Amino acid sequence: MLLALSKPRERRKSAPVTIVNSREPSQRTCETAESRCSRKTGYDTSPLVLQLTEELERTKLDDEQIPSPHNDALNIIQHRKQQRCLSKHKRRSNVTTEITPHKYTDDPLIAWEMIKNNRPVKAVRQMKLSAPVRHDAVRFVCMACIHQSFPEPQSVPPGDILIVAGDFTLYGRPDEVELFSKYLKQLPHTVKVVIAGNHEYTFDDRFMKANVFSKFGEKRLAMRQTLSNEFSLQEMKNAKAKLGNVIYLEDSLLEVFGIRIYGTPWLPEYDDMAFNLPRGQALLDKWNDIPAGVDVLITHTPPLGHGDMLPMGLHVGCVELLNSVVKRIRPKYHVFGHIHSGYGCTTDGYTKFVNCSLVDDQLQLVNNPIIFDISVDVNKKERWIYKYRRAVKHSI
Repeated sequence: MLLALSKPRERRKSAPVTIVNSREPSQRTCETAESRCSRKTGYDTSPLVLQLTEELERTKLDDEQIPSPHNDALNIIQHRKQQRCLSKHKRRSNVTTEITPHKYTDDPLIAWEMIKNNRPVKAVRQMKLSAPVRHDAVRFVCMACIHQSFPEPQSVPPGDILIVAGDFTLYGRPDEVELFSKYLKQLPHTVKVVIAGNHEYTFDDRFMKANVFSKFGEKRLAMRQTLSNEFSLQEMKNAKAKLGNVIYLEDSLLEVFGIRIYGTPWLPEYDDMAFNLPRGQALLDKWNDIPAGVDVLITHTPPLGHGDMLPMGLHVGCVELLNSVVKRIRPKYHVFGHIHSGYGCTTDGYTKFVNCSLVDDQLQLVNNPIIFDISVDVNKKERWIYKYRRAVKHSI
């Protein structure tokens, strides 16, 4: 019986093994990478590999010189402070972003359909009105669209700063303003910040000009004629002064407790009322005056997509205001009113939007004020409250 004897396989000659000292991992990695790259490509890559390895080693040495914030409680605190300062600097330095009028600025519904996928809107749960006022935070109490339907003073939650985002009267009559001022005196808040809305006719300087009606229509003519039957021109011009010891903001900035607050009353043209401007560039010019990085922005009109929906489901907010807030201004909070049915809080992931309208479309008081906190240094807060109350006392 013949057996076929197979030829023994020839053992491949192994490549010469380079012995690398285990104490030098960078050298071992370098030689392994060099041989591997050479086998695959056929090119000598050793200079490149050596250069990359040297850079890697330098990076490792630099990292070793920086203490890890995870190992030292003090470094953790410093790291967080640096991150907060960097974030604040980014918000305030982002002034080069150019905003242009939207193609469909005159049709907010179409504009919203075009941009809504890139503009997230998420509902936010409101703080309980019974939440105690913290010593290390400034409590904001927000309301808008009161229209002389004042809530009971004891029902208004306590706080440090009261914000009224417009429409506190029906027509801006001097006697309405005086009644509102008397109501505010019953509230205990340290600082009271007010902006006008489209119902405050006498607060709009254009309303008081002789030629305003040739430009802005017959309704204002009728309104001015009605007011002039009861009040002199000088009384109407002095309506703002009847607010008393409150801070009235009209395209102006206020800084309290180290918190920057900006207020502006303008809104898209609506029924030929006060502070109306055409959508597009005219309103955008007003929004461009708002400095980047303010902490709290107060407008009367809502931005598009946040608290701006009418009962029939139509969005009526300002698209240029939304783009300015999201892309350039970047406030922590945006407080507004005007659209009574839009009451509530939303967020885009960074800014919290607060529609604090107190009445419904029948001007019935149905909603509560909305509150929020911004953290501050305890000592600075106490010193500022003392100085402010002393200044107010001497001014009376």
